[in-house]
Amino acid sequence: MTLSERQKNILMAIMEEFMSNADEIGSVSLMKKHNLGISSATIRSEMVKLMQEGLLEKSHISSGRHPTDQAIRLYVKEVADTKRLSQMDEVEIRQGIFKLRFSQDQLIRDILDILVKKTDCAAFFLSDDDRRYYGVSSLMKYDELRNVEILQRVLDVLEDRDILRKIFSRYEGQQVSLLIGAETGIQDLENCSIAFVEVKLLNNRAGHMGVIGSRRLDYSKVVSILSVIRESIENSLKGWN
Repeated sequence: MTLSERQKNILMAIMEEFMSNADEIGSVSLMKKHNLGISSATIRSEMVKLMQEGLLEKSHISSGRHPTDQAIRLYVKEVADTKRLSQMDEVEIRQGIFKLRFSQDQLIRDILDILVKKTDCAAFFLSDDDRRYYGVSSLMKYDELRNVEILQRVLDVLEDRDILRKIFSRYEGQQVSLLIGAETGIQDLENCSIAFVEVKLLNNRAGHMGVIGSRRLDYSKVVSILSVIRESIENSLKGWN
């Protein structure tokens, strides 16, 4: 798909609004909040084209639009991937992992705590002999997730090894895996995203660490933190496995 510069600017403005607020976005609101240099009528016209490209959706209860999973994926590629974790956060994570590298239970607990506090997501760890999760209440910060059925479904996923393993089996390698909205393939989690990475602890104990959060999570921060965690664990245990 090829977007014009104007269409890309409009889409990025919509994404900025969406990330801060789950409400649908209209052309007048975009014109007032963002210096796009075009009229609301022109914005509306371009939004129709973006809908035709599968990047925006419109509900029946509002004249506004919201981004599709495809649009969020494009946003991650265009914007989020260019950002890195702050140096202070990175140093904190690396030092904490190095300090606890031989105390695996405490290391896992601390990493889950870091993930919850820095991403506003629920964090999890799963290996053949261990399953832990923490911070489901963090999801209540998002209006679209303040729903008993959604939160129950999140708990179902976190407590079901088979569901998580099925997800992990589709993605191999050292990079952070990211599933946005319906990409998870899990009913009732269309408003959620999952990110995870494989880690190897002491004695070659392998597992997966990750987060479940809103589709509006801070993708750049989540991907950066998980990348730093994987690299830090690997570097701190060199020569010991």
